[in-house]
Amino acid sequence: MSVRALNRAADNRATANTLKIARAVSPYERLRHALEWVMAEARAMNRDDVPALADRISGVARELNERSRP
Repeated sequence: MSVRALNRAADNRATANTLKIARAVSPYERLRHALEWVMAEARAMNRDDVPALADRISGVARELNERSRP
């Protein structure tokens, strides 16, 4: 695919996923759609970049876990 076609496809995915997240009623449904978008985009990443993304997401999960403690 050409760079132009790849950019257009990425723009279309972003628009579709942003709308899906915005239309979700429940905040947890929004979170689920956002995480599904992350997973879909991660599949297209360079395999060498995946561990860094996993570390970033794990950091968010650890932060949320700490907040949930009494």
